[in-house]
This record gives sequence, C-alpha cells and structure tokens, in this order.
Amino acid sequence: MKRFQVKVCGNNNLENFKEIAAIEPDYVGFIFYPESKRFVEDESIFEVFPNAEKVGVFVNESIENILEKVEQYKLDIVQLHGDETADFCEELINRKHQRLLTDENFLDFKIWKAIGIQNEKDFQQLTTYQQVVDSFVFDTKSANYGGTGYKFDWKLLINYQLSTPFLLSGGIKLEDAFLLKNFQHPRCIGFDINSGFESEPGIKKIDEIKQFIDTIDGRFEQN
Repeated sequence: MKRFQVKVCGNNNLENFKEIAAIEPDYVGFIFYPESKRFVEDESIFEVFPNAEKVGVFVNESIENILEKVEQYKLDIVQLHGDETADFCEELINRKHQRLLTDENFLDFKIWKAIGIQNEKDFQQLTTYQQVVDSFVFDTKSANYGGTGYKFDWKLLINYQLSTPFLLSGGIKLEDAFLLKNFQHPRCIGFDINSGFESEPGIKKIDEIKQFIDTIDGRFEQN
C-alpha cells in the first residue's frame, strides 16, 4: 500500500509543538503571514528540533525576507501560499542558487506552491509552475489565502494531469482518515492538516493527530 506523508501546519505554541514533534509527522509548518491567526510570534518554538522537515508558509512575501527566514530558522521547504507567479518562483530559485554558491552555511530548500481550488479551471494555470516548484498544495480557494476549514470538491482532482506531486489540504479532519488512507490519485503524496485538528487557533489536538497519522500509516484500523 502507498505510504502517504502528513504535514501538521499552523504551529505557533511552544509546549503544544513539543507534543507534535514527539509523534513525528513528516512535515511541520510555520506560518509567516502576519494576518493569520497562526502567525509565529514566539521564536522559541524553533529551539525544538523535530524529526520532521520544517516548512515555512509565506503569503506574497519578498524574496529577501523569505531567504532571511530560511537561513534564520533552517527551513527545509518554502511554501508559497499567496499570488506568487511562476516567474517569482524562478527568481527565488535563482537567488537560492546564488546563496548556495556564495555562503557555505546556507542550506538548500524545496519550493511548494499552494493553489486554491474552486472549480476545474483552477488547474489550467499550473503548467507554467511545473519546472519551478517541487510540489503543489491544493487548498480550498479563499480570499484570505486558505484557513477556511472547508473542503473543496476532491472529485475535481481528476482534472489534474501533470507530473508534479501534490499534498491535499483544506478542511481535513480525523473523520476523513479512513477515506484518505486509500485516496486514489497517482500524484498525491500526502495530506496537510491544520484547523480541523485544533481546539483553538495554533493549539492542536495531539491525540487526534496521532490517530490520523496512525490510520494513514495503517497502524490503526476501523472496528
């Protein structure tokens, strides 16, 4: 059976994040968008070293500030969750390569592009991104760049035919785990969970996340 990956996003509470790190999701996400309720203000959270890749989520941020956060917090992945164009992604790659050549302490990182989905037309824009992103994150379309807590119609994913892998996001809850463990799309590599596993913004329900991960991994079966 295909092994899906899980990203726990929107972490901004130190003690809660220590518990998240202990259950070892594949990715942990930190939101660097000041308008978000899950914006990271407590920098001590980065003193925790999870056995997971660290994802920085940015919305219409400058390349200079993105690179600064990558270096400061040793981010493994940059997730662009705003209106960033393919040209912006290409420029970010070029600037990354320049830094890698001139700064031996600067670490390489991957680029994910979040795409808001409402209908099949939203997939038509993606061809230009193929060569400049490592993965897509398909989220529910929102004027506030995600965070709706609602699902889009997953049947729309039949319209996605490109080779770039993607994570599914938007309104995923524990009750979806048994369906998602058998999710059928050849390019889906995992799931991005956030508000559906919270008691309040930024505070995750650890037991539910652990059960979700165990279910996706096949360690927990429905009675």
